[in-house]
Amino acid sequence: MKFRLLAFAGLCTAVLGGCAVKEETRPNEDEKMYLEAWIHTHHPDAEKAGMGIYMLGAEKTGDGEDVTMPCYVLVSYVVRDLEGNITTSSDAESAKQTGSYNETYYYGPQVWSFREGAINKGLEDLLAGMKVGGEREALIPGWFMTYNRYDTEEEYMANVTDQSSRIYKVRVDGIAEDIYEWQTEAIEEYCAEHSITLPEAGPEGFYYITETAGEGELEDMHRDTTVYINYTGMRLDGQVFDTTVEKTAKDHNIFSEDKTYGPMEVTMSSDSTQIKLDGNSIISGFGKTLWEMKAMEKGTGIFWSTYGYGTSGSGSLIPAYAPLVFEIELVPDPDPDEEEEE
Repeated sequence: MKFRLLAFAGLCTAVLGGCAVKEETRPNEDEKMYLEAWIHTHHPDAEKAGMGIYMLGAEKTGDGEDVTMPCYVLVSYVVRDLEGNITTSSDAESAKQTGSYNETYYYGPQVWSFREGAINKGLEDLLAGMKVGGEREALIPGWFMTYNRYDTEEEYMANVTDQSSRIYKVRVDGIAEDIYEWQTEAIEEYCAEHSITLPEAGPEGFYYITETAGEGELEDMHRDTTVYINYTGMRLDGQVFDTTVEKTAKDHNIFSEDKTYGPMEVTMSSDSTQIKLDGNSIISGFGKTLWEMKAMEKGTGIFWSTYGYGTSGSGSLIPAYAPLVFEIELVPDPDPDEEEEE
């Protein structure tokens, strides 16, 4: 009888084990429990805001304009992971703390486009209701680090599963309703500081200033001809980010042993957008500058980010929405004998 009971018990175990339905954990459920425990331990007074971000510590209320959609916001920020490590920052001191500081990088307020779909949901909720001069710190769950929009927190949790939670500390330094007007004012300030007179005519957001007059007619350059140039590209704060001149590279701490300095070959075209530098495409502002030049001319092109690196910038050297300056000089063929031999 004992044997029968044991056998029956084993049969039940086998049947139940085979038929049991394992309950699946919903996306981000474990992460949410972890965040709630982290908040309870480190910031028990934190309050939820917006769709579900956690406001940490006391807020500093600014006394400037309200941050309201749509606008462009100039923001200084530090981003940390939940262990307290700085992951990104707009601040030079924070970069020095992490050992990532580089004097050629851009540090300072960054321009964020504050409009639905142009900023992630968590940052949208963080900035909502702030004023210029205000500061906030918030824990943004990973499921709000998305540009998509849903109606509930549960939908965000179900649909956004590949983002890490982050702590953002931000300060609003300014607001620009019209980003192009803001860039124009920045260019005008730069030119005033450097005693540059801007031309009145020309494409909106693009300015060409002749330094040394060239030869011949503009049409002579607007063909499939080959010319040679030296150039230097810089931000409005004067930091050079690219140049063909070795001394300039060394003076601005961007010299590289792997780069060959000296005049580069430009293939002109009947269209400024088709101009090639050493066989490669160029940003449109660079092309427009060359388009304004005559043979052996030296000039400067200054232009909106529309003609440069746009809404994303370029690495750590050029921030989003940054106007740029390019000094270009057309020079003689550096190797005329080589062409004759060919």
